[in-house]
Amino acid sequence: METKQQLIRVDKIKDNLKKGAKVALILLLLNVVRQLAAVYQTRYQLVSPLIPESTIWEISKQFIFHAIVSAIASIVGLFLYFFDKYLLVIILVALVLIADRFIYV
Repeated sequence: METKQQLIRVDKIKDNLKKGAKVALILLLLNVVRQLAAVYQTRYQLVSPLIPESTIWEISKQFIFHAIVSAIASIVGLFLYFFDKYLLVIILVALVLIADRFIYV
């Protein structure tokens, strides 16, 4: 009887990790969308003959870099998710989102 309760507990933990991994991957994809929206907004608002294109590129470069890193991490996270490595997915997403806040190009 005790082993049955332990199996139920293990299944609940696995289900909670699976839900957490799904939420983490959605957050990472929303981060990609947010970075690309920042690129679009920067290029849209800095339309002026006085601002050279290279300056707009320098401003947008960091957002593009973060979007590419987040997209690659989401692909890796999806692979890990399909191999039932839910805790690794959550850790990967957390590291990428934390690094996204502190790394500037």
